[in-house]
Amino acid sequence: MYGIIDIGSNTIRLVLYDVQDGRIRPMLNKKITAGLAGYVKKGRMTEKGIKKLIEVLTEFSEILPYIQIKEIFCLATASLRNIENTDEVCTAVKIRCGFDIIVLSGEEEALYDYYGAMQSVNEPAGVVIDIGGGSTEFVFYMENSISKILSIPIGSLTAYSAYVKDIIPTAKERKEIESAMESAMSEIFEKSPDVICGVGGSIRAAVKVYNEIFPTLPKGRVQISSLASLLKVRKDILAKAILKTAPERIHTFVPGLVLLCTIAQKWNIKELTVSTSGVKEGFLTEKLNERGVL
Repeated sequence: MYGIIDIGSNTIRLVLYDVQDGRIRPMLNKKITAGLAGYVKKGRMTEKGIKKLIEVLTEFSEILPYIQIKEIFCLATASLRNIENTDEVCTAVKIRCGFDIIVLSGEEEALYDYYGAMQSVNEPAGVVIDIGGGSTEFVFYMENSISKILSIPIGSLTAYSAYVKDIIPTAKERKEIESAMESAMSEIFEKSPDVICGVGGSIRAAVKVYNEIFPTLPKGRVQISSLASLLKVRKDILAKAILKTAPERIHTFVPGLVLLCTIAQKWNIKELTVSTSGVKEGFLTEKLNERGVL
């Protein structure tokens, strides 16, 4: 059994994997919403934020002695990458919890997103998109070969924090989020991909909420226009569907969906394929390949 702890800007997740028939299989998945991005002040994670992170990791560390773990990796993405006191936070975690945190760069995160996505989707060309809480990763690829990797420091939680006053964004606030993403993507001059390979909770949540309100989407490629229709649903109906299917995303769901639709509009992409695996699976697969386990 191998483990990954994924420290995100909104949630912290512990996933345990078994190796079966040369592939990794998730066996346990525990998620805690910590909202670490909300504890960042003037570019630094506050003492309360560090305390919150240590509380969650301590809870995870108390689970592990009861399970036979060969190796565990503790990863952080934009949650710790985009702050000034990264070393301070990592040192505090090491002292209190014993975990050595691996802080992935934006390009590393995107690369592992790609490796993970290719395990569960069959799209030889397109763009892998991961809309996280604190950043959005892009991997453009053709004929199963990467052509460009990019990371933009805007995600569903940072967009919510910067532009939204209430829980569900107003039309004006959605427009502000859209404009921020358009500005962030203004220097990306890539050929229009045929399809988005969606990675991560924001995109998976969009499909879950759609299926809660409307007839279930067919398997395989999804029409992005279908997901965009959620932005026209009455706020009370949308909020109930989010609370039923992805309650921890009640405040970040619409910002994440606006970011996805803005990306699709830039390249006039009509279809989306949702991956069931992502950065965690991509990272672990690569590490176990290096060790000769896979």
